[in-house]
Amino acid sequence: MRARKSKSKKNTIRALVHLYLRFGAVLLVFIVAFYIKPVREYVVSPFTTAVAWCSSMLMNLFGAGARISGTMLSTSSYSINIVDGCNGIYATAILTSGIIAYPSSWRHKLVGIALGVAAIFLLNLGRVISLFYLGQSYPDIFNEVHVYVWQPLIIVWAIFVWDFWSRHPGPAAAVE
Repeated sequence: MRARKSKSKKNTIRALVHLYLRFGAVLLVFIVAFYIKPVREYVVSPFTTAVAWCSSMLMNLFGAGARISGTMLSTSSYSINIVDGCNGIYATAILTSGIIAYPSSWRHKLVGIALGVAAIFLLNLGRVISLFYLGQSYPDIFNEVHVYVWQPLIIVWAIFVWDFWSRHPGPAAAVE
């Protein structure tokens, strides 16, 4: 009985180590890819522009008079530039890496990636818009909220979404 528990524990540890190694490898591929010029030009930059555009559209639903120029989000009284670290793409890479590394069907992974990217994108829109108004009204605390509240919150959200996805395998979750 004790030998069976020990073997089971070793198998669990081995599976976790493999999961973490796969996660790290996939995340490293994403991070390296984000620094390759064509990926930056055709993926990262359009993604960041989409964040700016969607933020301005949401703000304009409430009469903000927001406009964009590339990744610059502006009103008549304030502007912010949405840069690479503020576009949510790294949190998206963390989530996607976790989903790819996790043992489940590719169908389940693709559903998780699609829904997870949308969840991160939506929270990041809230982040950008709230930081815009915070910077406009309380510029002295903008940096602290940006760095110490929103950055960790986006990463924790990615982990939460992954955890939720991993606990809800769906109907076709057999490992392929």
